[in-house]
Amino acid sequence: MENRKTATMEDIISIVLRAGVLLSIIVICAGLFLHIVLKLAVGSLIIKIGLYILFLTPFARLVVSLFMFLIEKDLIYFAITLAIIVIIVVSNLLVSAKI
Repeated sequence: MENRKTATMEDIISIVLRAGVLLSIIVICAGLFLHIVLKLAVGSLIIKIGLYILFLTPFARLVVSLFMFLIEKDLIYFAITLAIIVIIVVSNLLVSAKI
Protein backbone atom coordinates (compact mmCIF):
# COMPACT_ATOMS: atom_id res chain seq x y z
CA MET A 1 0.00 0.00 0.00
CA GLU A 2 2.80 2.42 0.89
CA ASN A 3 4.57 1.76 -2.42
CA ARG A 4 1.38 2.58 -4.30
CA LYS A 5 1.06 5.95 -2.49
CA THR A 6 4.69 6.76 -3.21
CA ALA A 7 4.31 5.83 -6.86
CA THR A 8 1.17 7.95 -7.19
CA MET A 9 2.86 10.94 -5.56
CA GLU A 10 5.88 10.59 -7.84
CA ASP A 11 3.60 10.30 -10.87
CA ILE A 12 1.73 13.48 -9.96
CA ILE A 13 4.95 15.40 -9.37
CA SER A 14 6.35 14.07 -12.65
CA ILE A 15 3.26 15.27 -14.50
CA VAL A 16 3.54 18.74 -12.93
CA LEU A 17 7.21 19.06 -13.87
CA ARG A 18 6.71 17.78 -17.41
CA ALA A 19 3.67 19.99 -17.96
CA GLY A 20 5.57 23.06 -16.73
CA VAL A 21 8.51 22.41 -19.02
CA LEU A 22 6.27 21.61 -22.00
CA LEU A 23 4.16 24.72 -21.46
CA SER A 24 7.33 26.80 -21.16
CA ILE A 25 8.69 25.39 -24.42
CA ILE A 26 5.43 26.11 -26.24
CA VAL A 27 5.24 29.69 -24.94
CA ILE A 28 8.91 30.41 -25.71
CA CYS A 29 8.56 28.99 -29.24
CA ALA A 30 5.45 31.10 -29.83
CA GLY A 31 7.34 34.17 -28.63
CA LEU A 32 10.29 33.36 -30.86
CA PHE A 33 7.97 32.97 -33.83
CA LEU A 34 6.30 36.30 -33.14
CA HIS A 35 9.61 38.06 -32.54
CA ILE A 36 11.73 36.59 -35.35
CA VAL A 37 9.27 35.71 -38.11
CA LEU A 38 6.54 38.31 -37.66
CA LYS A 39 8.88 40.97 -36.22
CA LEU A 40 6.45 41.87 -33.43
CA ALA A 41 7.78 43.48 -30.26
CA VAL A 42 5.32 41.52 -28.13
CA GLY A 43 7.32 38.39 -28.95
CA SER A 44 10.04 39.29 -26.46
CA LEU A 45 7.43 39.71 -23.72
CA ILE A 46 6.01 36.28 -24.51
CA ILE A 47 9.51 34.78 -24.38
CA LYS A 48 9.95 36.30 -20.90
CA ILE A 49 6.62 34.81 -19.81
CA GLY A 50 7.82 31.40 -21.01
CA LEU A 51 11.00 31.79 -18.98
CA TYR A 52 8.99 32.75 -15.88
CA ILE A 53 6.90 29.61 -16.36
CA LEU A 54 10.10 27.58 -16.52
CA PHE A 55 11.45 29.24 -13.37
CA LEU A 56 8.18 28.68 -11.49
CA THR A 57 7.90 25.00 -12.41
CA PRO A 58 10.03 23.77 -9.46
CA PHE A 59 8.02 26.04 -7.15
CA ALA A 60 4.83 24.42 -8.44
CA ARG A 61 6.38 21.07 -7.56
CA LEU A 62 6.85 22.28 -3.98
CA VAL A 63 3.24 23.42 -3.76
CA VAL A 64 1.99 20.07 -5.09
CA SER A 65 4.24 18.24 -2.64
CA LEU A 66 2.91 20.38 0.19
CA PHE A 67 -0.66 19.31 -0.54
CA MET A 68 0.36 15.68 -1.06
CA PHE A 69 2.06 15.59 2.35
CA LEU A 70 -1.02 17.18 3.91
CA ILE A 71 -3.31 14.60 2.32
CA GLU A 72 -1.05 11.78 3.52
CA LYS A 73 -0.92 13.40 6.99
CA ASP A 74 2.89 13.38 6.88
CA LEU A 75 3.28 16.43 9.10
CA ILE A 76 7.09 16.45 9.31
CA TYR A 77 7.55 16.67 5.53
CA PHE A 78 4.59 19.06 5.33
CA ALA A 79 6.33 21.40 7.80
CA ILE A 80 9.67 21.15 5.99
CA THR A 81 8.07 21.86 2.60
CA LEU A 82 6.05 24.74 4.04
CA ALA A 83 9.22 26.23 5.55
CA ILE A 84 10.98 26.02 2.17
CA ILE A 85 8.04 27.73 0.45
CA VAL A 86 7.98 30.49 3.08
CA ILE A 87 11.75 31.02 2.72
CA ILE A 88 11.45 31.31 -1.06
CA VAL A 89 8.50 33.71 -0.92
CA VAL A 90 10.00 35.92 1.80
CA SER A 91 13.40 36.08 0.08
CA ASN A 92 11.75 37.08 -3.19
CA LEU A 93 9.72 39.75 -1.42
CA LEU A 94 12.83 41.12 0.27
CA VAL A 95 14.75 41.19 -3.00
CA SER A 96 11.89 42.94 -4.80
CA ALA A 97 11.65 45.46 -1.94
CA LYS A 98 15.46 45.92 -2.12
CA ILE A 99 15.95 45.70 1.62
